[in-house]
Amino acid sequence: MDAEAEAKQLDSVTDVVKETEIDAGKAQQAIGLIAEEKENDHKAAALAAVAVSKEDVALIVLELEVTEEVAERVLREVSLEAKEGDVVEAALRMLIA
Repeated sequence: MDAEAEAKQLDSVTDVVKETEIDAGKAQQAIGLIAEEKENDHKAAALAAVAVSKEDVALIVLELEVTEEVAERVLREVSLEAKEGDVVEAALRMLIA
């Protein structure tokens, strides 16, 4: 193989490498988004597993004039975070704040 053919071949190899370079910042951002999505999925599954009382939901809807979905979501979140105490009171405080 002559020098000119070798040079062409070398150029074609380096061109391919330049095209496949990875931007580290974009890669880290993508990994972060994937991790965040997984965390949100786990939290959603945990929230779905929490049972809430229909009476508690009705009380919050009546008192604060929010939708049933909002009341249920807040009650579930508070139930996961609260170790002891009145869940309804904590949910009301969370909605007011």
